[in-house]
Amino acid sequence: MSKSIGTATLSGLLLSSLVSLAAAQQTPPAAPPPAAAAPAAAPAAPSAIAVAPAPKLVPVEAIRDVGKVAKGEKVKVDFEVRNDGPAELVITDVHPTCGCTVASFDARIAPGAVGKIHAEMDTVDFAGPIAKTLTVLSNDPVQPRVMLTIKARVEPQVNAFPGYARFVFVQNQPPVTVKQWLWSENFADLRILAVKSPYDFVRVAFRPATADERRADAPTVNQWIVETTIQSDAEIGALRDFLIVETNHPKQKELRVAVTGFVRPLLQATPAIAEFGALDLGAASQDLSLVVVNFGEAALEIAKVSASVPGVEATIKPIEAGRRWEVKLELTAKMPKGRVDATVTIETTSTQQPTLQVPLRGTVKG
Repeated sequence: MSKSIGTATLSGLLLSSLVSLAAAQQTPPAAPPPAAAAPAAAPAAPSAIAVAPAPKLVPVEAIRDVGKVAKGEKVKVDFEVRNDGPAELVITDVHPTCGCTVASFDARIAPGAVGKIHAEMDTVDFAGPIAKTLTVLSNDPVQPRVMLTIKARVEPQVNAFPGYARFVFVQNQPPVTVKQWLWSENFADLRILAVKSPYDFVRVAFRPATADERRADAPTVNQWIVETTIQSDAEIGALRDFLIVETNHPKQKELRVAVTGFVRPLLQATPAIAEFGALDLGAASQDLSLVVVNFGEAALEIAKVSASVPGVEATIKPIEAGRRWEVKLELTAKMPKGRVDATVTIETTSTQQPTLQVPLRGTVKG
């Protein structure tokens, strides 16, 4: 009996444990404690940057087309610029392109007001359609540089052919003349009053064209000849200037004819200075080379080359007979020590330029 009760009791305890375990497995886990609420976002701070009032430059008309104008006429244009900003507009400068000048401009323009820029364009050097610009500089922070444009169609009242005098001339050669034809298609009584040369060695003469000289393609018999002659003693260098032709034409009182080209010497050595730096000639001699060119029409020869200091030996090697040579200078130990400022003299068979002198410079180490 006691054994039966013990068994039953044990069975009951086991069953109770199983029921409790099953119940525990079916019970949902406890929810975690609620998270702390995030702090509210701080309100945005107001902007600390204030926009300062600024001027605004607005061209009333950025491009002015003045249409047809006579060559030589000075075109005057007034540009209007408006200040659409709430602050004073300050124009600091106005830069014109070639052919334009700025006579005046309003430097300060109040808000809402309109100022003027007065410009002038000289058409004496232009022909056909042209466009010239002005660059306006101001304190407008958005557009500190504004472009203004003057357009025109320049029509010559006095025609010139070829319209320029170009020379490629060799000094001491016979003078050379370039002829110009001048005429007007709308003024039959054209006369040339004066012609001014920019160079003392360029002479000019003018006269009515003879019947044999008149150009058939010019629609008038009233033609003029301007002769431009470069003299034998012309200065060596580039030619970049204009003849000034004065006329009686009511719309074109002045005409410019370009004088271009260059004047060469009869003989030229390259390099122009024989510079040898600092040399020690005790161990071995050193060589320098010059190239001599004859730009004249007649061939010539180099007869002799000498130096004003001892120790310089010259050899002449023709490159092109009568036109071009290499002159080799051998600097030997016989040259004096120290600074050398000497002259190499090249003797030729030319009667126009018998000699050509080239400086010889450097230092011979002792």
